[in-house]
Formats: sequence, structure tokens, C-alpha cells
Amino acid sequence: MLSSLKYLIAGRYVRSPKSHSVINMISAVSIVAMAIPVAAIILLLSIFNGLERMALDNLKSVDSDLSITPREGTTFRVEELPSALLDDLADVEQYSFILEQSALAQMGASRAVVQVRGVDEGYTSVVPVAKNILVGEFTTRAEENDYVVAAHGVMQDLSSLRTTAIGESMQLYAINRTRISTLLPVGGYTRRELPIAGIYSIDEDNRSLVITSLKAAQSLFNYADRASAVEIRLREGASPQRLAEQLQAAVGEHFDVRTREERNSIYRLMAIEKWGVFCIAVLVMIVASLSIVGTLVMVIIDKRDDVRTLRTMGARRDFVRDIFTAEGLLMALLSLVLGLVLGAGLALLQQHFGFVGIDAQTLQVNAYPVEVHLQDILLTVVAYAAVSYIVVKLTVRALMRDNI
Repeated sequence: MLSSLKYLIAGRYVRSPKSHSVINMISAVSIVAMAIPVAAIILLLSIFNGLERMALDNLKSVDSDLSITPREGTTFRVEELPSALLDDLADVEQYSFILEQSALAQMGASRAVVQVRGVDEGYTSVVPVAKNILVGEFTTRAEENDYVVAAHGVMQDLSSLRTTAIGESMQLYAINRTRISTLLPVGGYTRRELPIAGIYSIDEDNRSLVITSLKAAQSLFNYADRASAVEIRLREGASPQRLAEQLQAAVGEHFDVRTREERNSIYRLMAIEKWGVFCIAVLVMIVASLSIVGTLVMVIIDKRDDVRTLRTMGARRDFVRDIFTAEGLLMALLSLVLGLVLGAGLALLQQHFGFVGIDAQTLQVNAYPVEVHLQDILLTVVAYAAVSYIVVKLTVRALMRDNI
């Protein structure tokens, strides 16, 4: 009964006009000031979610779900990872052996250091890089002939970024590990001349990549029957982390099995940035919540006659203190609801309609990516509730210690 009564009186204090109109204005400003950080946190977290999703979608075009690499050295013999080992796992949709090493590319008088990635026939089923072709087609081997598919950055460095480059030859040079001589460097390298089948574009991190067949790469680098990694695509709904643990136990201590997130530091960096921004926003929320202190001071002063009346009617000190605590919490609740509606509403509008655009041709989106997650909203509610409760409780206790 007393609990309902104190919230009834507190609600009346929140709704009713004060004796001085300036107090009403300050109360309204305090509610808005406390709502803005709530909306800002939801917007910021939603933007980071969108950026993380965009980065994940971009990486899916160049990175597999799982990767198996040798723990020591850069290559391993293909028979060390028998196909039966991967075929027996139900969560493995497709896999591909690749060989990736550095080489020197040349077209005409232009040269550039590139990463040559040799892939087998199943590569396009593991990594959908073919959908990013700008010119030509994704073909690395056809009718016993080898081809190269070059990133737009490679063609730009070789001064050959044009549609007519399809069909032209690219010379690739690599160190000949079987004929290394410090005295006579002639013949200390291998050379392959391969026609260009296509040009693709993904992101700046893969601008120096040249893709060819696995056999061509093994011949270029003198790595017969060797590979540098096994790229794996999971079945729909499979857990990458769980399958990684199963594969790690199967392949033993000589190999490392890592997920896409573990291979790319961008995920860890974005997570650190996201929660760093959240902590900063919480500090702003704490500062903004201090605006309620001044409001409660003026309200308590404005309601001194009501306090005396309640005390005369037999109200205990704790009951009167709880009334103003409830008033502060109700103001905080109004701010929370206003902030949630404002933040989630703006985020959802941007997510579905993309009103705020991005003027950048290097990004494959036209608007700022935003993605609202329920757990972010719940986290914001919990953080705000904790901050506002502590601030209101300490403020009322400090103000009314000697005034009742």
C-alpha cells in the first residue's frame, strides 16, 4: 500500500506544474538530456553491427569459413591431409587445396610484386570470388591450359587495367628452389607465361592477388604435390567453432585450424572499438544523468510545504525520501523510453531505407550500414537503469539527510 502511494505521489509531482515555471522547463530539459545518450548508444552500436556485417560479407568473397594451414613452414604435402578425413565430416560442404606464394608479375615494361594463389577445381564452390569479376570470366584451367585471374590492383600496377587486357599474357617469375646459386643467378628463377582470363575487384587488402590453377602454381614455385592451405566451406547452419575443434583433433598438432574470424584481425579490432565506444557512451550517460541532480534539488525545495504536511500527517522520514527517489526514477524511465524510441527508430529507418548515404566508390554499399540487435538494446537498458538508480538514490539521500 505504501509503495503504491509513494509512486502515486511521485507521479503526481512529475505531471503537475511546479510553483515556478522554470522548474518545469529544467525538468523537461533534464529528461531530454538523459534520453540523448540512450539514443546515441543504440545508434552507435547499430552502426558497428552494420559495419561488422559489411566486413563479414566482403570477407566471404575472399575467405573460406575454415582454413587448415601447417603449424611449421609454409607448405605441406597434399597426402598428409587425405580427402577421406574431410569427406567423413557431415558439416563440410566443400573444400579446396590452395598454394599461395609471392612472385613477380610483368606485362610489357611494368612489373609488380604479387601474391599468386593456385587453386583446384573446387575453389569457386568454397569461396564465391567469381561473383566479383569485372571483366572476363573466372577460369584458371580449361582444356589442359592454365589461365590467371588478376585483381584490379595488380592490373593497375602493371598499367594494364583495361578491358582489352583479357587474353593478353602475364609473365610470372618465382625463385627456382632447385637451382639456387649465389655465384650464377642466371637460371635461379622459374618463369610462366599465362593468358589473363578475367579481372576482379573486392577490396584493398586483396588488390595484389593473382589466382591461377593449383598445377600452374605448383610448377611455378617448384612445389610438386604440395599446398599451403585447405579452404573449407561449411554446410548451412553448421557451427564454425565446433567444426574447427573437431578438425583440430583430427589433423593433429602439425596443423592449425582457424575460422574466418580468427584469421582476420578486423573482427577483434571492431569488437574492441565497439565496446570502447560503448564505455565512452556510458560515461557520457553518467554525466548527462547528473542533470537530474539539479532538477531534484529544485523539486525538493519547491515541495517543502508538502514535506511538512506529510510529516505532520505521520509520514516517516524514509517514506518521504522514497517519494522523491520514485520521482527521480520516473523521470529516468521517461528518458529511457524517449531514448529507446528515438535511437531504435532512427536506426531502423536507416537500416531499411538508408536515408544517410556514403559517397565512396570503394565501398560496395550506398548508405551507412546499420543493424539493430536486441541484445544491444537490452544492454543499454541495463546500463542506463544501473546508472540512473545509483545517481537518483545517492542524490536524494545526500539532499534530504538534514532537510527532513
